Amino acid sequence: MSTATLSNDYQIALPKEMREAMHLHPGQEFELVTSGSAIQLIPKLSGEELKAAITAGVASGKGRPADEVFDRLENKYSKQAGK
Repeated sequence: MSTATLSNDYQIALPKEMREAMHLHPGQEFELVTSGSAIQLIPKLSGEELKAAITAGVASGKGRPADEVFDRLENKYSKQAGK
C-alpha cells in the first residue's frame, strides 16, 4: 500500500508508481467520494476514455456483487482502524 502526506496547503502528491500505473497526468480532475473515514479519488474520464474502460471491464469477465466487495472493504478498514 502506498502512502502520502497532507501538506500545509492541504495538498497530497500521488506516488509516481501509482500515477504511472493509472496513466494520470498533470491537470487530471477527480471526483471525491467519502465513506466513513475513507476518501476515494476517482479520475474523471472523457467520453472516449469512459467507453474504453467500460469495454475493458465487460471483457474482463464476471464481476462480484457490490455487497460482497463493500463487506470485504469494510472489514479490511475496520481492522486497520482497530475496531
